[in-house]
Amino acid sequence: MDKLGIEPKLLLAQIINISIIIFVLSKLLYKPILTMLEKRKKEIEEGLAITQRMQEEEEKFEQKKQRMLEVTRKEAQGIIEEARKQAKEEEKEIIALAHKDAEVIVEKGKKDAALAKVEMEKEVHASAIELAITMSKRLLAKVLSQDDQHRLITKNIREIESIKPE
Repeated sequence: MDKLGIEPKLLLAQIINISIIIFVLSKLLYKPILTMLEKRKKEIEEGLAITQRMQEEEEKFEQKKQRMLEVTRKEAQGIIEEARKQAKEEEKEIIALAHKDAEVIVEKGKKDAALAKVEMEKEVHASAIELAITMSKRLLAKVLSQDDQHRLITKNIREIESIKPE
């Protein structure tokens, strides 16, 4: 080996040195690095498992949220429908009340019109009597004497007054 430029003592020393370095590195560095890598691998797996569980729970939560939203929408729709029904019932009641009020007003108007008609008939009757008296006085003044006029007017007035307007 001398011919190759290799010295056996140095080669043996280097082999021993490399063996010692490999032994020391394997005991001091390699095993702790492997255990640390194994521990890191387990942590990563646990993290992935936790992430997976969280995603599953998030999906469950989202489904539950969707179901609750559906239930809430249905309840809200029911409440709206109930409110519409109540509004229609109240509308009918208000319309019925308005019709009753209108009927009362119409009846009152009819009564007032009837009373006004009676009053007007009385006024017309009184005006007719006054007109008849005035006309009779003028006509009779030309034809009859004062005493005859008085008796005839009195008689006619009593007859006219006895006639009642309908």
